[in-house]
Amino acid sequence: MVLKLLRALYGLRRSPLLWQKDLTAAFAKLGLKQSQEEPCLFTNSWLTVFFFVDDIVLLYRARHQDAADEFIVKLKTQYEMKDLGELKWFLGIRVLRDRAARKLWLCQDSYIEKIVNQYGITKRDQFKGNLFPTNDLQRRKDQAKPGLVHRYQQKVGSVNYVAVITRADIAKPISKLAEFLLNPSDQHVYLVDRIMEYLWPTRFLAVQFNGTSCTTEMIKINHCSIPRELRIASDAAFADDPETRKSSQGYIIILFGGPVSWKAGKQTTVTASSTEAELLAFTHTAKEAIATQRLFQQIDLQIDHPLLIECDNKQTIRLIEADLPRLKTQLKHVDVHNCWARQAYQQGEFQISYTPTTEMVADGLTKILPGQKFKHFVEQLALVDIRSVLETHEESDSD
Repeated sequence: MVLKLLRALYGLRRSPLLWQKDLTAAFAKLGLKQSQEEPCLFTNSWLTVFFFVDDIVLLYRARHQDAADEFIVKLKTQYEMKDLGELKWFLGIRVLRDRAARKLWLCQDSYIEKIVNQYGITKRDQFKGNLFPTNDLQRRKDQAKPGLVHRYQQKVGSVNYVAVITRADIAKPISKLAEFLLNPSDQHVYLVDRIMEYLWPTRFLAVQFNGTSCTTEMIKINHCSIPRELRIASDAAFADDPETRKSSQGYIIILFGGPVSWKAGKQTTVTASSTEAELLAFTHTAKEAIATQRLFQQIDLQIDHPLLIECDNKQTIRLIEADLPRLKTQLKHVDVHNCWARQAYQQGEFQISYTPTTEMVADGLTKILPGQKFKHFVEQLALVDIRSVLETHEESDSD
């Protein structure tokens, strides 16, 4: 028997695309414009809407409540929907607000509790020692059994969701462990479990965002003024992979006091010097920063200063800023990156600031830091323990 479907069903290959097209068309009819940077984000003069599958979030000011109610009514005529009220949870992320103090927090405490219970991780009130007792991670010589591989992939995937959403402090460690997804050893399994052991007592650490009035002041780093409302940092660790001699790179974008975008990874090619590695990392960061600025413009978020990217390599800064010959390199792609960065800088796309390694917030995205250096990295990320905030919200809800 052969049946012809009249509409898409959950689970089919084309269903997500068909749903995205259908919802996009519905938003267009309601006067929303799709973002060029984020295809699941839509805006008009007073409303911002984004969605993940069938979870839809509306952002608007209190004075537009009547218009928002009308928008929801129109949307309900096309889809069967449930209005859950003020946003408190989204994809396992807790959302807390303090309107009087103009603060907002994002936390994954509930999700962390879920995966810790799921994988039977020991719960301790304190985490002692370094996150990784050793940075010497060895590849397994024989092939791991399929069951071990599958279990390891599940654990890494579960922890990685925390690392990419709210916890940049574990981005580099989990990125390193992801290199062994196809053939993990007992050492790798132990280390991913250790990350979850660290997450348990720190599960209430949250990303905190402050209102614009609280963050427009400048901070001083190496005699240079950095706008606190938007910080962008780039870093690289030259030839730190002992097998391939590829370099690690990382970047972070902090908006209104909280990280909004970051990445820890390995460069796709081998470079011949630390300057080349830093240049590749900087170019990647600059492109991300420019794309983020375009997104800000599309949602009508005005940042009252040029993009300023922090770098801890003075030679890289000189190659981009100064009127000097290009970097002497036999690597064509490095030369291309150098030319692009110089051109973008000369066109005023961004500015550059030197930041010492000790104050470089992206440093913890290029290497697994020990002890006090790791604690300093967490402080740089400005992650906040929200247990007292939760207690206040629970008391107000009970009243």
